[in-house]
Amino acid sequence: MSIKNVVLVGADGVQVKLLSDDFSIDELVPALQDQDAIVSTVYGAQVDLQKRLADAAIKAGVKRFIPSDFGSCDSQSKRAMELAPIYIAKSEVRDYLEKLAKENSGFSWTSLVCGHFFDWDLGFFHIDLKAKSFEILDDGEVYWSTSTFAQIGKATAAILQKPEETKNRFAYIQSFRINQNQLLKAFEKTTGESWNVKKYDSSDYVKERKAKADGGEKSAVEDLVWVLGTLEADWEAREGYANDLLGLKQENLEEVVARIVKNN
Repeated sequence: MSIKNVVLVGADGVQVKLLSDDFSIDELVPALQDQDAIVSTVYGAQVDLQKRLADAAIKAGVKRFIPSDFGSCDSQSKRAMELAPIYIAKSEVRDYLEKLAKENSGFSWTSLVCGHFFDWDLGFFHIDLKAKSFEILDDGEVYWSTSTFAQIGKATAAILQKPEETKNRFAYIQSFRINQNQLLKAFEKTTGESWNVKKYDSSDYVKERKAKADGGEKSAVEDLVWVLGTLEADWEAREGYANDLLGLKQENLEEVVARIVKNN
């Protein structure tokens, strides 16, 4: 299998074919002709759109589908599905891709699981650079995997360059494996200041935020995703850990933090 032509759905700023999210399957097929792979970066809860894309991909002869399974935690996790409905949606898409791959020998999928987007939004990590405040769950010693956007891009490209090794499987990646205390120290070292720290009991925090999420508070859902990606996202021991397979090097935490501080 050789993958050379790629369609990216749901993003801009790159030299690839872009597709709208309101096309029917028959309208999508011509746009996917002569393409080898689809990378979906649409919102993960857009189940129907991704299913339509997959159906159109089969008709167009697309070989590989990378769904919008990126992000903070493992969408296979029952705990994740209990706390954040988006992971139910992601699992539904992946189950559909698995079904299509079994029925169509020329079609395959890869789910890239990268942990929290490390250089996306400090507020999501409950870090306030201006106020020098940092929130920690429990004792801050639980290790978790996280990736920069650059690392995620490299991983995506590597998956497409190794289609046989990465077909019909999860690929767990990271830029580094850290705990919250290490991250706090990196920010304190970079800024040259001591930070204000607030600690939460994770059980109490989850209970309180879940109640608010069930009441429709969007920020509470994001907080639950933060918890999942901080307490249940250590990829190194997972079956499917793929840094070595994909040729990904660990990044330097202090260097990345320094860059984030400089840019903020």
